[in-house]
Amino acid sequence: MAKYQYNMVAIGAGAAGLVTAYICAATKAKVALIEKHQMGGDCLNTGCVPSKALIRSAKFLKDVSRAKDLGFKNVNVDFDFSAIMARVHRVIQTIEPHDSVERYTK
Repeated sequence: MAKYQYNMVAIGAGAAGLVTAYICAATKAKVALIEKHQMGGDCLNTGCVPSKALIRSAKFLKDVSRAKDLGFKNVNVDFDFSAIMARVHRVIQTIEPHDSVERYTK
């Protein structure tokens, strides 16, 4: 009879792989989590998180551009794309510990 070292192997440490590995480990299963690139997958690093942070800044700029329609005078906002991208990276760094190797290692 074959023996297995793990009860579950998750391939990819994106949202689905991380949640699956976490739940299985919480039920005392022996879990292997395999990731070839970055913990957090596309969602954390290039997809959901950075795009939503960038969209938030764009939405603010759009809302300010409509300030006159809402009765405000002389509302001008200059934007600094480098500062906006720095904020995007800070948002990613805030979430990274939740998807880190340290969190998912014994």
